[in-house]
Amino acid sequence: RGARAKTMCVDPKHKSWTRRELAKAPPERVLIAIDGRVHDCAGWLRRHPGGAALLRTYAGRDATDVFAAFHGPEVYKTLKAFDVGCVVEEPVVENPGLDGALTGAYARARRKETAAFRKLREELWREGAFERSVGAIAVTVARLLIILALAMWFTLRRTEWVTTCRATGAVFLGLFWQQSLLLAHDCCHRCLTRNTKVDKRLGYVFGTLIGGVGAGWWNVEHCEHHAVTQVIDGDPSAGSHPVLCPHTSMIDKLGPLLRAVVNFQALYYVPICVFVGRVNLHIISILKAPTKDKLTDLCLMAGYAAYNALILQSVEPGARATYFVVSNTVCGVLHLVLNMNHYPMPMLSFDTAMDLGFFRFQCVTTLNIASNGWTSWYYGGLENQIEHHLFPLMPRHYLPKITERVKKLCEDHAVPFMVAAGFFDANNKVMKTLNNATRNIDVVLSRKDSHGNALTPSELHEE
Repeated sequence: RGARAKTMCVDPKHKSWTRRELAKAPPERVLIAIDGRVHDCAGWLRRHPGGAALLRTYAGRDATDVFAAFHGPEVYKTLKAFDVGCVVEEPVVENPGLDGALTGAYARARRKETAAFRKLREELWREGAFERSVGAIAVTVARLLIILALAMWFTLRRTEWVTTCRATGAVFLGLFWQQSLLLAHDCCHRCLTRNTKVDKRLGYVFGTLIGGVGAGWWNVEHCEHHAVTQVIDGDPSAGSHPVLCPHTSMIDKLGPLLRAVVNFQALYYVPICVFVGRVNLHIISILKAPTKDKLTDLCLMAGYAAYNALILQSVEPGARATYFVVSNTVCGVLHLVLNMNHYPMPMLSFDTAMDLGFFRFQCVTTLNIASNGWTSWYYGGLENQIEHHLFPLMPRHYLPKITERVKKLCEDHAVPFMVAAGFFDANNKVMKTLNNATRNIDVVLSRKDSHGNALTPSELHEE
């Protein structure tokens, strides 16, 4: 038995594709399906704000929900310029056998939960959940200014307790950087003022100039991260190859020497993140910045270096080293915060992620962090990471308001909604994941022949 094929074609001049035909289309055409229409995005590669790699990744695929996650309703009218046809939905055929019946049931279940998720998204747009809040912006900026004032007061104050006072100033300066970068995160998601041009400029200010991380590079990498979260060989934020490898497939690519080093990744994870991660981002965010953003990021990074040099100059010579290390260490804890939402979660192939559907895929690969009024400000909205990944355009102040609705949706469709008990519990899960990856690589290697090729099930049986 099969359902009748559906088509959204209204213009006979336009071509029709089944999803299988779309997947086999020449890659240079970059054909992407959105809401049943096929769009040729090849001419948009260089101009796409989220980077060309993201479009190429979804070539031949349905990107309906990932497109909706990154674009407001006002953008849909621009799709007409890229429209080249439609998708014909193939019928779900259920064979008499057990396997066929399961396949049909699985497909219907995914479509049902996707429809429910899209209904929730439409409701939230109608409710104004994606609108800016002047009050929330004022509170965030006021808090940032208070932290900066405390940093400068303890840094510039003349006192007999020089070491203690300067160390305290360094703590607040590191916290100021950290909160600025989280605000830049809001801006680059275009969910602070909800004005694309304003948010983009503010992203450069809070990210590159104040925080020391190139906003141009971050924007492209972070868009890819959201679109292919925890996808093996796809998500640029999944691990830091070859130093941190949360999945055996990453370790499998290493030579013997590096593999021996990575065996200890669970031990050196925290020091690497806290003491090295920040310096690493200073460098790679400039080296890997898109060409169109490189000059802007270079100039603003020079401004970042200049004001930090002035601050260090104002600190007594004997306290400068301590001040530098403490401030960067405090900010470096942000890397633990950024990683703990995903490192403990499963890594998937891109095909598996697409089969799960956007809603289930994002929930499976993302972890929330339990928090309260005393700690939530510190995470900058990242404690509600599942909600953020489902609705990345939503301002952070609204994310906790939709938690119960998202949880209810997950419960109704047996979708996981994972929450860590707190910062330390989440990071404990991260280190367990890293440790398990190094332990499991021995199993992977044992299933290869002398030439490094994977053995087939029959060959393994023979062994």
